[in-house]
Amino acid sequence: MADSSVTATAAASETKLEAEPPVDNNTIKPDTKSSVAVSESAPACKKHPSKEKDPNGRNRDSKKKSHKSKSSSVVTPSDDSSDGSDSSADSSSAEESVSEDEESPSKTVDDPDANEWDQYLFTVRRKFDWDNKYTETVVDLKSKYIRDALAKVMDGVKGVSLVQETAVVDPNMLFLYLEETRQYMNDLKQQAKTEKKRKAKKLAATKAAHLKVLVKYLDTDYAETKKTLYPLLEANTITFDLLWALFKPNTIAYTPTYGNQDEPRAFKLEYATKESSFMKGQWYSIEGRYLEYDGKSFGMGTMLAEVESFKGARKITKAEDVKAKLIERGKKFVSMRGMNYRFHKGMAFYKKKRSVIKVNINGRVMIDPAIHRRINPNYPISTVRPKDADYIDDSDGAGSDGGCCCVSESDSDDPYVHRRDSDAPRVRYKVIQDKEGNPHVVEVELDENGNEIQKEQMDEVEDPSERDFTEEELLIASPVVLGFAFSEKLWLEFSISGISDINWNEDAFDSLVLPDNQKSIVKALVESHTFCAAQNIDDVIQGKGKGLVAVLHGPPGTGKTLTAEGIAELLKRPLYMVSAGELGTDSRTLEAELNKILDIAHSWGAVLLLDEADIFLEKRTIQDIHRNALVSIFLRLLEYFQGILFLTTNRVETFDDAFQSRIHVALRYGDLTTKAKRSVWKMFVERVQAMDGVQTATFTEKDFDNLARHNLNGRQIKNSVRTAQALAVNEKTPLSMEHIKRVLEVAETFDHDLRGGTGYIDAMRSYT
Repeated sequence: MADSSVTATAAASETKLEAEPPVDNNTIKPDTKSSVAVSESAPACKKHPSKEKDPNGRNRDSKKKSHKSKSSSVVTPSDDSSDGSDSSADSSSAEESVSEDEESPSKTVDDPDANEWDQYLFTVRRKFDWDNKYTETVVDLKSKYIRDALAKVMDGVKGVSLVQETAVVDPNMLFLYLEETRQYMNDLKQQAKTEKKRKAKKLAATKAAHLKVLVKYLDTDYAETKKTLYPLLEANTITFDLLWALFKPNTIAYTPTYGNQDEPRAFKLEYATKESSFMKGQWYSIEGRYLEYDGKSFGMGTMLAEVESFKGARKITKAEDVKAKLIERGKKFVSMRGMNYRFHKGMAFYKKKRSVIKVNINGRVMIDPAIHRRINPNYPISTVRPKDADYIDDSDGAGSDGGCCCVSESDSDDPYVHRRDSDAPRVRYKVIQDKEGNPHVVEVELDENGNEIQKEQMDEVEDPSERDFTEEELLIASPVVLGFAFSEKLWLEFSISGISDINWNEDAFDSLVLPDNQKSIVKALVESHTFCAAQNIDDVIQGKGKGLVAVLHGPPGTGKTLTAEGIAELLKRPLYMVSAGELGTDSRTLEAELNKILDIAHSWGAVLLLDEADIFLEKRTIQDIHRNALVSIFLRLLEYFQGILFLTTNRVETFDDAFQSRIHVALRYGDLTTKAKRSVWKMFVERVQAMDGVQTATFTEKDFDNLARHNLNGRQIKNSVRTAQALAVNEKTPLSMEHIKRVLEVAETFDHDLRGGTGYIDAMRSYT
């Protein structure tokens, strides 16, 4: 790529500080106080024959005869080499001194060497590719005073380095901070007038003079841009070519969460770059920061967003419409620290091969970012960085207001700007726990020094590790949390707005149709293991044999799985159900997978249910080495599990002898008695009657006696009631005994065929 050189205006200025006799225009002595003269000193050069405008409306060279690198001079000799005591640059080589209201003509210089250009405050370079097509403009800042001033004005801006001797800056970034730079220049001028110390007075005047040259260049070069940009912003619209004007660092921006328009998210913009490719065209790649939680501490995460190119002007989305909603969501986010067992209804996400997969989750989930990150170390999620000072302080510091540089203070309805009422009380938000240990977010007012104003209602004892949150932090809090969906067995990112508390079914255990002796033993064991673990005897080897293993065996539909579910509801703990198919039958992967599941279940305090575990419990034989390996692995890991494990099986007679000593309680579930079936029928019918908007006929005790005579298990009874209810709803009639009888007739016909009836004979004939 070749650099074209089109000189911008060689602006020199003279600032009168005091009424003094005139001094020589060519040389200003170090002890002279009368003026600060910034004058042009440029080699002989010629004007370029033709000019065009770049995409930002600035002038640029369009006719180039050579691909040699050229450089644009934007005025005036720099006094970086001076010690700051002189208020002007050495202009002995200058052709003339230009007054404050005058400008020198634009000029082009061929191949200047570095030493020659070091005398200028800054240079502007317009770059062209080998096809003579304009690509970009950069500004080389050579004046130390300008670099130091911009370092204060643009404090905390990522992607801009001003520490080099010649800092290269995008002029668009300078334009975004034009008004702040102008204000800083005016402050320096005022300081030069009021400063009593002579050296400091001259230094402030010199800095102001240098900044004036930069401000004048930006006003001139972006004059056409302003004419186009400001009317668009007043109309609350923007075009793709001017989209960069909205991407001022530290601005609060909004974007959909993984493309979901119903879930907007806010972030603090760090920088935006314009990208392009042959297949995709042009787009803006935006990097921002947001409040994240990694399971241990809160900090700043990094996110990327893209804005694809578009034609014409687009409406800018209003920010105030969603601000209050996002702050409330942020309060919910910071209250879910640690592990949280919750119910989720809505959209969840997971990333796979640079794409985001959406999953609709309607069930119980475990919110645990720490375990998610540990189990999935390669999952593409942002690391959490400690918060910077500007994120902790909510004062109106540099770059903290997030205002758009292109809109005046009166344009407070700019949707991309998050402003704070200066008259409103300064507040922070902190998480406290009530007497029951539930977290709550409360608002705390701060005094003018940033200290918390103590109030009578804020007398709770707080965890010293807990921290405060500003309103801006709550606004940019993550819209998703990491966790695990128990039904789908997926590690996902769950929408905060879809998370709610669990409605526990406290009657689940009582609804079990089991002998009272069995129910009391199971309940006593699990409650003792959960609440009185310190009073239980330990194994000779520490950490061994601390778990509770219960085997539930019997025919299908007799309540084995329901027992584990009832225990989980009784203890208000997660129920982690695992099948043999999920573990696999490969001994090389079984140990790692089973160890991971046992570790997760113990960390969450979950009730682990291994359903249909026959393959891992069968007797070992000499002939089947593969199965022996599976049983051995299961036995060894079971020995050190410290949680509650339920094993269900239909073939207890095939158990390996080694399991007998590792089982704390074994419950046999036989076929339901007539009394038990009657209780099950009555329970499910009463549940239908308790539903809102559902009409049912009257069921007598004789009806339940008749239903109990049918040879059905508990699961079949539940399915029969559900099918009868669907039939009644379809016919728009109340659920009655007739609906259940019709369902039972169909079910008994199917059962007869399964046991070798006419349907079975007809099926066999089809194979002959």
